[in-house]
Amino acid sequence: MQLNREQMQILNHTDKRAAGGLYCGDSPDMQMLVSAGLMESAGRKSFVPEEYFRMTSKGRDMLKEINNEIVKDAV
Repeated sequence: MQLNREQMQILNHTDKRAAGGLYCGDSPDMQMLVSAGLMESAGRKSFVPEEYFRMTSKGRDMLKEINNEIVKDAV
Protein backbone atom coordinates (compact mmCIF):
# COMPACT_ATOMS: atom_id res chain seq x y z
CA MET A 1 0.00 0.00 0.00
CA GLN A 2 1.25 3.44 -0.92
CA LEU A 3 0.58 5.97 1.83
CA ASN A 4 0.21 9.68 1.21
CA ARG A 5 1.91 12.32 3.34
CA GLU A 6 -1.10 12.87 5.63
CA GLN A 7 -1.47 9.13 6.30
CA MET A 8 2.22 8.83 7.16
CA GLN A 9 1.90 11.82 9.51
CA ILE A 10 -1.08 10.19 11.24
CA LEU A 11 0.90 6.98 11.82
CA ASN A 12 3.98 8.89 13.03
CA HIS A 13 1.96 11.12 15.32
CA THR A 14 0.09 8.16 16.80
CA ASP A 15 3.34 6.29 17.41
CA LYS A 16 5.51 9.11 18.75
CA ARG A 17 3.36 11.91 20.16
CA ALA A 18 -0.24 10.87 20.77
CA ALA A 19 -1.09 10.50 24.45
CA GLY A 20 -1.58 6.84 25.23
CA GLY A 21 -1.06 5.99 21.57
CA LEU A 22 -4.54 7.31 20.76
CA TYR A 23 -5.13 9.60 17.79
CA CYS A 24 -8.17 11.83 18.11
CA GLY A 25 -10.08 12.73 14.97
CA ASP A 26 -11.60 11.15 11.92
CA SER A 27 -10.94 12.02 8.28
CA PRO A 28 -10.98 10.38 4.85
CA ASP A 29 -7.27 9.57 5.31
CA MET A 30 -8.01 7.95 8.67
CA GLN A 31 -10.78 5.88 7.14
CA MET A 32 -8.35 4.66 4.45
CA LEU A 33 -5.91 3.61 7.20
CA VAL A 34 -8.74 1.81 9.03
CA SER A 35 -9.86 0.08 5.81
CA ALA A 36 -6.28 -1.07 5.21
CA GLY A 37 -6.08 -2.48 8.75
CA LEU A 38 -3.37 -0.05 9.86
CA MET A 39 -5.55 1.78 12.40
CA GLU A 40 -8.64 0.81 14.37
CA SER A 41 -11.31 2.60 16.36
CA ALA A 42 -10.62 2.96 20.06
CA GLY A 43 -14.04 4.48 20.76
CA ARG A 44 -14.97 7.82 22.21
CA LYS A 45 -14.25 9.59 25.48
CA SER A 46 -17.00 11.45 27.32
CA PHE A 47 -15.02 14.70 27.36
CA VAL A 48 -14.19 14.80 23.60
CA PRO A 49 -16.76 14.55 20.81
CA GLU A 50 -14.29 13.08 18.27
CA GLU A 51 -13.57 9.37 17.87
CA TYR A 52 -10.18 8.00 18.95
CA PHE A 53 -8.07 5.59 16.90
CA ARG A 54 -5.05 3.40 17.67
CA MET A 55 -2.48 1.76 15.48
CA THR A 56 -2.73 -1.96 14.82
CA SER A 57 0.28 -4.29 14.70
CA LYS A 58 0.00 -4.13 10.90
CA GLY A 59 0.21 -0.33 11.18
CA ARG A 60 3.32 -0.55 13.37
CA ASP A 61 4.93 -2.91 10.85
CA MET A 62 4.09 -0.52 8.00
CA LEU A 63 5.56 2.42 9.93
CA LYS A 64 8.80 0.49 10.58
CA GLU A 65 9.00 -0.37 6.89
CA ILE A 66 8.50 3.27 5.88
CA ASN A 67 11.10 4.49 8.38
CA ASN A 68 13.59 1.86 7.18
CA GLU A 69 13.08 3.04 3.59
CA ILE A 70 13.68 6.65 4.62
CA VAL A 71 16.93 5.69 6.36
CA LYS A 72 18.11 3.65 3.36
CA ASP A 73 17.36 6.52 0.99
CA ALA A 74 19.28 8.95 3.21
CA VAL A 75 22.45 6.86 3.13
